[in-house]
Amino acid sequence: MAAAQKIEYQTHPGAWFRQELLMPIFGISTEAARKYRSGGLWLEGKHWRKDPANRIVYSRKAIEVWMEGKP
Repeated sequence: MAAAQKIEYQTHPGAWFRQELLMPIFGISTEAARKYRSGGLWLEGKHWRKDPANRIVYSRKAIEVWMEGKP
């Protein structure tokens, strides 16, 4: 049997993605995202929305712009 090989993955989220990718992509915890939503820093329909399964998804592009400090 061959020795185990290390497999590396790269994640490239689509335009809208679920909260599990916030930490690996942006370094933002799900708790921080909840605070950004409830505090009005992230706007529904711009930074986040609910998908057809009623789960919260996030806009990659809008969060990138927000992280750059642009309005």
